[in-house]
Amino acid sequence: MNYKYFIALGGAAALLPACAPKQAAHYNVLFLMADDMKPAMACYGDTIAITPALDGLAKDGILYSRAYCQQAVSGPSRASLLTGMYPDQTGVLSLNTWIRKKNPDIVTLPQAFREAGYVTASAGKVFHGAKNNLDGLSWSLPPLFYEQIRSEAYILEEDKTDYKSVSNEFTTLDESLYYDVQIRQAALSRLDSLASGDKPFFFAVGFHKPHLPWCAPQRFLDMYLPRQLSIDTARVAGAPFQAYRSNRELIEYNDVPSDGPIPMEQQEYLKKCYYACSSFTDENIACILRRLKDLGLYDNTLIVFLGDHGYHHGEQGLWCKSTEFESSCNAPLIIKLPKGMKDRKARALADVPVSFVDIMPTLCEVCGVPAPEHLSGENLLGGSHGPYAFSQIAHSHGGVKYTGYTVRDLRWTYTEWLTPGLECAAAELYDMDGRDSLRYEKQNVLSQYPEKASALSKALHDHLDTVLGSGR
Repeated sequence: MNYKYFIALGGAAALLPACAPKQAAHYNVLFLMADDMKPAMACYGDTIAITPALDGLAKDGILYSRAYCQQAVSGPSRASLLTGMYPDQTGVLSLNTWIRKKNPDIVTLPQAFREAGYVTASAGKVFHGAKNNLDGLSWSLPPLFYEQIRSEAYILEEDKTDYKSVSNEFTTLDESLYYDVQIRQAALSRLDSLASGDKPFFFAVGFHKPHLPWCAPQRFLDMYLPRQLSIDTARVAGAPFQAYRSNRELIEYNDVPSDGPIPMEQQEYLKKCYYACSSFTDENIACILRRLKDLGLYDNTLIVFLGDHGYHHGEQGLWCKSTEFESSCNAPLIIKLPKGMKDRKARALADVPVSFVDIMPTLCEVCGVPAPEHLSGENLLGGSHGPYAFSQIAHSHGGVKYTGYTVRDLRWTYTEWLTPGLECAAAELYDMDGRDSLRYEKQNVLSQYPEKASALSKALHDHLDTVLGSGR
């Protein structure tokens, strides 16, 4: 099997000038990622989730409650955060686009560290797709377990029958059979070898869960009580049709109804499966953090954890990502600074909207790595950010392709759905004031707050002028 390098970095962190020493040190970086993992974690205020390892990391570091991916699809999101550029700039707008084909000279985050003298390595899913994960400019060492064949997600032979067999599978079989456990073991071995080297390392580790299909050892499902996970399936009042998409990602599995509503009892069980897989990922991360401590490297390693985007599990009538709603775009981000770096100013950014494009410039600053000129994100080490975060998604309806562009500030979420000619076909405005960390849009209040909508529309189009060019 192939083993892949794992970046112990886990998320885009807002660090500040006051955080950086006078002469930046070449800190080791551990970059941790999870696929489709939303902030359904205890440290984010979720009273159901069982995620002790990530809760502990959050206690040691900075938890960003308002971190946003730039497109809620794995390929574009990972290309964006690993290059510090927006999807319209990378050209990666769909799931399986090869970054180098769109932009051969682009400098990736691990590439920047490699060119600065780091050993760069990965294990598991870091970029999306084999070509991207095997990028020879990014890695010093061959990636490990960089791509999972869909059938490898299942353990039982009767479930290895189709591209999408069953939506979930839990067993009491040998846990070493699970692909994410194999990634973990490869990461532990690679971490041992990196620790014995004489160069700083950038190690990225990416786990597949809690991505569908929801497969994990039975003991993780047993952590959650039957039917304890209620779901508010009410659709968003006043949302235009462009805001919604099908639940195809889920209903293509043969144990989920392809027509009509999914029974509520089944939805609650599927949500339980998602939580079980999140706890599975948490334990895999716990093993890596424990090894880092055993090696005496935990205190002085820059550690980042992030989910590449969020996920709807039933709320607002959706089982998917790829929307502009909060459930899709808001993702967990935790950053633990090396020992001795002051984080007071960085913590001031913990509850303001930040973007995943800010990860690369921030990490480069902390570690004294020269930043490429093409970066669009902000260096969060400055102590100020903002005041906006931007995201986008494209949907086709009735043969017309619409791209939704969203701007978020501390209170409001505003989206415009643009045609290929950049005409605004529909707009949405949501007042998110008073929502908790697991907030949902309830009602489009565009007509009630025209002045606020106008101000956010200007901010959005100023951003588009910068990203797409003023001649758009």
